[in-house]
Amino acid sequence: MKLPKLFLLTALTVSLAFVANISVAHNHEQLLLQDVQTLIAQNTAVTFTDITKNPYQKEIVRAQQLNIVQGFPDGTFRPNQPVTREQAVSMIVDAIALMTPVDLNATPTSPVRPFLDVPGDRWSAAKINWAQWNLLPAGTPTGMFRPEEPITRADLVSFLRRAAERIKTNLGQPPVLSPTQEAIAFTDVSGFNQQLTDQMSAFCQVASPVNEKGTKFAPTQPAHRDYTAAAIIRTLNCLAEGDK
Repeated sequence: MKLPKLFLLTALTVSLAFVANISVAHNHEQLLLQDVQTLIAQNTAVTFTDITKNPYQKEIVRAQQLNIVQGFPDGTFRPNQPVTREQAVSMIVDAIALMTPVDLNATPTSPVRPFLDVPGDRWSAAKINWAQWNLLPAGTPTGMFRPEEPITRADLVSFLRRAAERIKTNLGQPPVLSPTQEAIAFTDVSGFNQQLTDQMSAFCQVASPVNEKGTKFAPTQPAHRDYTAAAIIRTLNCLAEGDK
């Protein structure tokens, strides 16, 4: 099955329902990706008051249009606020659902030890459980997910790499993330993080320098809301562009 150029079809039915004369049907897979992007641009989503000079402004707006992120009642996005691990997983699972079905009521096909700190009545439990079964390495040494801890920039990119591989696998394609550009030679990574950032900076610059400046990735620093939104949108766009 080809990776759909219309990875946003599902989102269109929700986010763009008010756009005149738009009819989303299963046979619309021939519509060009740029046409979908034009339609999204017509959705004048909430204009956050605090992202005007943010380097990730366009990607934040796109993520909001797709209901991957939301703002706050005071009209702000709070781009520099750290993202928790459960918030990141929630955003990523929502993004995956734009390209391939996600059944949050499914049960694992093999024995899985539930995270000890994610009770079933937690708001994020269904998405964390789905991610554990579909994205995360089998089991953890402590059995803890630490949902309220900030997710590091390296962990965010690692989640997105596995999410991209899962999407391609679900669509019947080899889980290979082909490079689209030269890898960025970050000066503050080594070992696993170097391999991760080499691959994911070459994949539509999902891994990028802090605030898009310099050569530092800051792998152990918390991922902020602005970069999290941008990294997710870059992942989705890269998967869609790869099938052109």
